[in-house]
Amino acid sequence: MKISPLIFRNYDIRGVVDVDLDKLKVEALGKAYGTFLVRRKIGQMVCGRDCRLSGPKFQKAFMNGVLSTGVDIIDLGLIMTQMMYFGQYRFQTNGGAILTASHNPKNFNGFKLGVGYSQTTGPEDVQELRRYVENDEYFIAAERGKISKAAIKEDYILDVLKRVRLKRSFRVVVDSHCGTTGIYVPEILRRAGCEVVEMNTKVDGSFPKGTPDPTDGHLMEALAQVVLSKRADLGIAFDGDGDRIGLSDEKGRVLWNDVAVAIFAEEILERFPGSKIIYNTLCSQVVREVVKNHGGTPIIWKTGHAFIKSKIAEERAAFGGELSGHFFFADNAYGHDDGAYAALRILEYLSEKKVSLSQLYESFPAYISSPEIKIGCPDDKKIGVVKHLAKRFMTDFPDAQITDDTVIPGDDGVRADFSDGMMVFRYSQNGPYITIKFEAKDQAVFEDRKKYVLEMLKKYPEMIWEDQLCVNLDFLNP
Repeated sequence: MKISPLIFRNYDIRGVVDVDLDKLKVEALGKAYGTFLVRRKIGQMVCGRDCRLSGPKFQKAFMNGVLSTGVDIIDLGLIMTQMMYFGQYRFQTNGGAILTASHNPKNFNGFKLGVGYSQTTGPEDVQELRRYVENDEYFIAAERGKISKAAIKEDYILDVLKRVRLKRSFRVVVDSHCGTTGIYVPEILRRAGCEVVEMNTKVDGSFPKGTPDPTDGHLMEALAQVVLSKRADLGIAFDGDGDRIGLSDEKGRVLWNDVAVAIFAEEILERFPGSKIIYNTLCSQVVREVVKNHGGTPIIWKTGHAFIKSKIAEERAAFGGELSGHFFFADNAYGHDDGAYAALRILEYLSEKKVSLSQLYESFPAYISSPEIKIGCPDDKKIGVVKHLAKRFMTDFPDAQITDDTVIPGDDGVRADFSDGMMVFRYSQNGPYITIKFEAKDQAVFEDRKKYVLEMLKKYPEMIWEDQLCVNLDFLNP
């Protein structure tokens, strides 16, 4: 089948509905994944979807493809991504798929595909699926697989709640931004003993309030204002499929998620001194400082939930996290990213320390930090742009510590670390855009770095300044 090779990304599949993906292509992807499972002697899988409007028809087509290979399916329906992983444990199967495009705009959809408990496809796995589709190379079973339905909401909620104990109640603003979490998260927090102020929790796959992306400064500022007006203890925003979060403290400040990585690292290192902590190249130097100050070993690694999970397993680390809001707990959970559980872990730590989120935040080394900035760049151009940027970094910052693919094999970006902050450019694995972040300890230095980033981006005609995938570009305004 003729299909865009660009939808096959490093660890998942993602494209534009009715352009890259239609029912026939989705069914072919189901046949490919079923073949992938059969060759690994996996005869059963769980399957669900997020709330995107294309989800029901695409899930039906995908499952039809899988069933043709003889693999049985347990249909979990409308769920958060972490519930797909939980379903693997609940039904003891390595196979799992959820149809989601996470934080991408409403006209996107895609797949996260399991290759084991809590693990999703890596680059070689995704390319294997691509070959099956392009060559129409599918296993066709003598007998079709069987499909059954299962409701796992209660089992999942009980499993999450048994892992935390809040020593006090909190007033929490929850912003689902019309994503799937509106069905689940408010109930989870209330059953944990919290008072919940709901914000955009009515599920609507057309995302009338905008794309549910907790790295979006406008989304987070709106949450912060509600936190202030409701005199809440904190605010928590979620992405479309529930595996990522964003935070606002009670003072109405947005805490970018590298700060959350530092919070979780501190909490874990208090209990497991000397542990390894994995974080991605987009994170602030505050993570490294907090980990070292608490006797841990900081390990910086390439961006991507599949890559971070694999690195955690390889290093036997206690925790890993990303600026995007993916957090992976290997101490008292399954090790996959779960936004609801991460929210409860923040609340649990605050209740144990008897501090507010702002007090915890203010105890960390202070950096002036940009949000995660995303600018459009075509898939067939973005790698070349970042490679060229890496060479410029070598010339422009001869005294900086440079991290690129010569330091982290297969890395998708270039990072310069200074004595007072960092700057990083990377290309996305999830879509046609480039991501940037920078920081400093001094406001004047920060403004110089902002100016450098803007001037650098304007040197490349490949940049798309007005694109639905752009996020936080106005932060670069002088």
